[in-house]
Amino acid sequence: MKTELTRLDLACWGGFMMFATSGVVTPICLPEISSALSISLSESGGLETARTCLLLVVLILSGILARKWGKKHFVTWGQYLLAIGLLMISYADSYPMLILSLMVTGIGGGFTEALINPLIIDIHPKDSGKYLNITNAFYPVGVMVSALLFGELLTLGYSWRLVFRIAAAGALFMGISFHLSRFPLPVADQQSSKRLIAQILKTPKFWLFAIAIFLGAGVEAAFTFWSRSYVETYLRDMPRAGAIAVVVFAITMALGRLLSAKLSQMISLKTLMLGSAILGVVVSSGIPFSENLIGFYILLLLAGFATACFWPTILAEAAEHLSFDTTLLFVVLACFGIAGFGIVPWIMGVIGDTASLKAGFSIIPGLFIGLIIVLAFTRR
Repeated sequence: MKTELTRLDLACWGGFMMFATSGVVTPICLPEISSALSISLSESGGLETARTCLLLVVLILSGILARKWGKKHFVTWGQYLLAIGLLMISYADSYPMLILSLMVTGIGGGFTEALINPLIIDIHPKDSGKYLNITNAFYPVGVMVSALLFGELLTLGYSWRLVFRIAAAGALFMGISFHLSRFPLPVADQQSSKRLIAQILKTPKFWLFAIAIFLGAGVEAAFTFWSRSYVETYLRDMPRAGAIAVVVFAITMALGRLLSAKLSQMISLKTLMLGSAILGVVVSSGIPFSENLIGFYILLLLAGFATACFWPTILAEAAEHLSFDTTLLFVVLACFGIAGFGIVPWIMGVIGDTASLKAGFSIIPGLFIGLIIVLAFTRR
């Protein structure tokens, strides 16, 4: 049993950072893209939905293929496809071309999201809750670094197209890093993937975890995707100010996941999630009423802590309570999580077009309340 950090752990951290970069670079550049290509709020929200469409399909396929041929090829090509998609976006001159390019990044993101968390289980079969929280902390670290760097470049007057090319170079580097890394040998499993997925879906308790990860991912996506636009719409029209909002949320997400790794040794994971959800209801209820930039930043800071634990902790709880192959279990759960990432920002964009972006933010407390209800059922 390995309990120390390995070189492959470091590659997984970098892979999650680039996965985060591929997701956050679009909302960071969204005002500039919207201006250049003349797209509406609902079309802007649809960008994330487009990215997740192929991501969902690839999640299932990669889980099935990785069980047969191992994870290395698919994790590596996930990063290469992220690089290709991001480079394509930098040359997009129309909304359809932008959608197509985002679908390519969705394929790469699907391989990354599907296989890195099960890979961590392979490396650290014991104490998985701790190592999953540590590894997933690098997703918000990627959001933070990208928001700071790209927001500053935009403020200094550099083109959003250059920003996407820089992101593509980072994904290419991580693809090479995975290619040069040594992976654990795949474990043979005689049970067919199709039959195993059917068994997972027939398990009632699985659906509690699926609903929980959908809601938790939706909250995370809501703050990540729309925070910059909220700042520039209501508080201060400057790329740096909007990017800092994303950074504040990402920093506390990262710190929250590291804190969750510590707390998971002291309290039950369900108690950790329930406390986080209650905090989330209180904090997110105040966001549509924030009237100044500092107050909004403070609420985002608390929201980051409230949101941090859900994705990795739900995966760890599912692995502990459901006796299935972790690769396919995590893949199926990730499908629901990624659906939350895609659907919630789109719904908020539609509400933003029909009412206001503040009204769109008002759905977030409902997501936290949904988490409390689901967690109450799991405690029975």
